Amino acid sequence: MAKGYILKNFLKSFFALFVPFFIIILISYIIKLSTITAKLNLEFFDFLMMLLYIMPKIFFVTLPLTFIAAVINTFAKLSNENEILTLFSLGYKPNKLIRYFFLLTLLYSILLLLIAVFIVPLSEQKMDNFKNKKIYEAKLKIVPKKLHQSFGKAHIFIDRNDNGIFKHVTLFQKENKKTLQILLAKSGSLQKEKRAYLNLNNGSLYKYVDNRFQIVYYKNMKIYNDKRFYQKKILPPLKYWKKKKGGLLFNILISLSPLIFLPALIALGIYNPRYEKNLSSFYIFGVVLVIYLPALLVNKNGNIALFGIILTLWTLLSFFIYYKKLLKRY
Repeated sequence: MAKGYILKNFLKSFFALFVPFFIIILISYIIKLSTITAKLNLEFFDFLMMLLYIMPKIFFVTLPLTFIAAVINTFAKLSNENEILTLFSLGYKPNKLIRYFFLLTLLYSILLLLIAVFIVPLSEQKMDNFKNKKIYEAKLKIVPKKLHQSFGKAHIFIDRNDNGIFKHVTLFQKENKKTLQILLAKSGSLQKEKRAYLNLNNGSLYKYVDNRFQIVYYKNMKIYNDKRFYQKKILPPLKYWKKKKGGLLFNILISLSPLIFLPALIALGIYNPRYEKNLSSFYIFGVVLVIYLPALLVNKNGNIALFGIILTLWTLLSFFIYYKKLLKRY
């Protein structure tokens, strides 16, 4: 009965915290995406696609923070209502509290590992391909009556765009002091196949090369863009992480942190309301710093030895806090 009651309070606290945390982190990512969409003039559907690709990353950031805060807040609330102290007075041992949460926390860490190691790399690669494709398409976008637009190595100007049909097209290209050309066309269109090109109709080409001036009239001409879009191959997670060892170690540390710090989180949440103050907010902030600062250091250098040292220190610190603050007293 006690187990069910404590877990029920934990779930209430978890979902109450998850929503605001998720919204705050989501807004921060939306702001980052908005800078990209503003530069590329992306449509709303493209923005939603990019948001979908980064959603696993948002969940991975939100879930550990929510768990840390929820465990500490749950036991702080039960302590404030004297319910935890009542359980201890009835003969409950602190170790039972860890057993109540162990399986749930183990499954939680496994879920985080699945997201971090397998889902995040796939979504990041798809995000990069999608973003690069939109950057390439943005470079091909030609706006009527706008100067300083480029198509390949040439500058381009069009009078208007009638449903994809360009009217009165002008291209200017200067390769060096001795070579320049101006190309005029009554109409044209942009074709996006494997390689983008301008399909021009009824025009003339004025070319100056080595002090010679040439005029060429044409009915149809294709001008290919010198740049192509190459979609990168989606690597499986193991190959992806070989190139980003630091990122893999960071994700593993963050995923294991709820399991490693479970004893400390329980101990930090419990206090005697008669003699102590509720410091749950302070403890949550402190635990987050203790977890993320070393993890970021591993992310930067990708040192496996440092990874092992941090795991060991985390485990010792967690059980030290648990023993000093809870087990020794109750």
